[in-house]
Amino acid sequence: MPVMRFTQYLLTAVFAGSGLFSLPATAQEDFLNPLGSAAGAAAEKETPATAVILSDAKEIAPGQAFRVALKITHAPHWHTYYLNPGFVGSPPEIKWTLPEGFTAGALEFPVPLRGESAGFPLYGYEGTAYFLQTITPPATLKAGETVTLSGKASWLVCKEQCVNGDAELSLALPVATSATPNAEAAADFTKADAAMPLKAPAWEVTASETADSVTLHLKGGSGTVAEPKNVYFFSSNVIEDATKPQAFAKDGSGWTLTIPRNEDTDPKPDVIDGILKSDNGWLEGNASQGLALAAIKIGAPGGSTAAAVAPSSSDSGANAGSSPSSSTLGLPATLAFMFIGGLILNLMPCVFPVIGLKIMGFVQQAGHDRKKVVTHGFAFTGGVLVSFWALCALMLAGGIRNWGGQLQNPWVVLCLLLVMLVFALSMFGVFEIGAGATGVGGNLANKEGISGTFFSGVLATVVATPCSAPFLGTGLAAAVQLPTPLFILAFTFMALGLSLPYLLLSFFPALVDRLPRPGPWMESFKQGMSFLLFGTVAYLAWVYILQVGDQLAGQKSLHVLLGLTIIAAGFWILGRWSVPYRSPKSRVIGRVAAAAFVVSGFVLSKPSPAPVVVADAPVIQWEEWSLAKQEALLKEGKSVYVDFTARWCLTCQTNKAAAYTEDTARLFKAHGIVALKADKTVDKPEIDTELKRLGQVAIPVNVLYAKGDPKPVITQTILTAGYLQGFVRQHLGEGLQP
Repeated sequence: MPVMRFTQYLLTAVFAGSGLFSLPATAQEDFLNPLGSAAGAAAEKETPATAVILSDAKEIAPGQAFRVALKITHAPHWHTYYLNPGFVGSPPEIKWTLPEGFTAGALEFPVPLRGESAGFPLYGYEGTAYFLQTITPPATLKAGETVTLSGKASWLVCKEQCVNGDAELSLALPVATSATPNAEAAADFTKADAAMPLKAPAWEVTASETADSVTLHLKGGSGTVAEPKNVYFFSSNVIEDATKPQAFAKDGSGWTLTIPRNEDTDPKPDVIDGILKSDNGWLEGNASQGLALAAIKIGAPGGSTAAAVAPSSSDSGANAGSSPSSSTLGLPATLAFMFIGGLILNLMPCVFPVIGLKIMGFVQQAGHDRKKVVTHGFAFTGGVLVSFWALCALMLAGGIRNWGGQLQNPWVVLCLLLVMLVFALSMFGVFEIGAGATGVGGNLANKEGISGTFFSGVLATVVATPCSAPFLGTGLAAAVQLPTPLFILAFTFMALGLSLPYLLLSFFPALVDRLPRPGPWMESFKQGMSFLLFGTVAYLAWVYILQVGDQLAGQKSLHVLLGLTIIAAGFWILGRWSVPYRSPKSRVIGRVAAAAFVVSGFVLSKPSPAPVVVADAPVIQWEEWSLAKQEALLKEGKSVYVDFTARWCLTCQTNKAAAYTEDTARLFKAHGIVALKADKTVDKPEIDTELKRLGQVAIPVNVLYAKGDPKPVITQTILTAGYLQGFVRQHLGEGLQP
């Protein structure tokens, strides 16, 4: 990809995003919907992708292989990547922790889609995608026991930005003398098989090459389609240049597909490996669009022949950061992209609040000794460099799977969120960082200033790296393929790009002299800049809630918001009572109270222990309430449970977390209870009318209709699991065992 084209993309994306000009409608559609999905739909707050693990065996047998499917469901316009992402990206992977003797085969990828994002090619998946894997148990298993397979799936999902996703996997499988198919997953595996490439069709495939291309020669046999349509080859070893078209043509009784070579793939592949796609398939009566090619030796024109067999895939334990997206750039271009990308990161919304902090620093230094200004510039750059090198070390050691991956860890997000919140509160004037140091000598104050500048560089790095996609995609994809010394050099260039504006202000004092002189206006300016930090707090809180919001039966989001409020109150107490003009006793009480608030808020906000994930764990299946649905169910003689609730009702949320447990779900299933949710989060007159009929004026209200009886039985206001289960048994008995 030419440097000018990539730079143009970077600048266009940045300036269009900043509102300085607008992209044409067609360009916006291409940019926002890289796989060609319909544009114009309003952006929704949703999870970009979710994943579950399925087994085709309900019971497994000793020594008999079975298959699992990683089912990834994408939100509209989001996509994940094929083994070869086309240009930039990382494929899904599964890392299993298997019982002794179990083995897992390679992860098999379905036929990908071919799309484009702002001129950059990509190979990937939208909608629902299945990734298959074969697992073989040992022959020593004993019938009657149950084995649990656990692991972790991870993926990169992108739209106009990219998000790292992951899911904990768990399968509890009984062992029998012979395997039993899983009927509940049969439909999913039928879809998964249909999306996979054919492994041994009646096609003869040979490969030849010229200086800059590889040509596939295809000859159909019995039962093959007469004319493949829109043929395209997706390699697994990045043999093709995805930015150039492939040419499909008739050649006597067969066909040829000419594939431009990727000149920068090193070492140069000498075999064909991947998936050959045709829109109308390859065999008559078979809907699969893919033809699997593996280890087809490339010869001179008219060269060797190989059969089409199963495609090579990523190892189940492969590192996504070292996917086959080999560097498509030379070293100078990679360093240039990294430097320009680091420079552009200064305009990103994640980093801009830190710029506000540094502008304040330079304003305060204006008119001071220029050597001090230069020292601060070097200190900031040092903080950035040290942080980048530390992140490089973590990546090389495997601690961070990919660039920006530190935000996959909710503990890291929470810590960063709290740091930004504390800074924002301090800048707004709620309390003063370092207020107690006013009596310390000038040398110590100067040391603290340099330390603060160094930490600003660290903070800029931490918040900058998640903003790297899509602006640094090319440079990052190339850099992670470099040898260790060049890898570190590439990210050093990125760090220098991020630091450049501050170095310029340091080395050219005339620029600093143009800044306004310190004065009373600075307090208002400082408070105004705090709102940039509050904006970053909002963004990080959104990320954190996406990570932990489903904990505690979906109530963790409320705990996080309340916890952050309590922490802010703690720092307000610190700012009001732990100040020099208060008495010593008041300052001690203020500090103790502030610490109690901060600790309490942190306990509320921190991630809850991960629950044990059990396959097929029972949950209450809620349906939306309506009076017509309720009456219809009662006429059928069914028991109905109605929960009148709302998101703004704190007691309702407490009831859900306490009462709707797995044991409650089992009891509901045993009695065949249909659970209906009457949600009053927004105004619904039909619900208000029903509450009046029940003689209720406030929620929560929980009602049981027993076995078709239209007479309502209302629970107490506060629910616990024990109370609700006893209430059900009182009116319905024990019920059938599920």
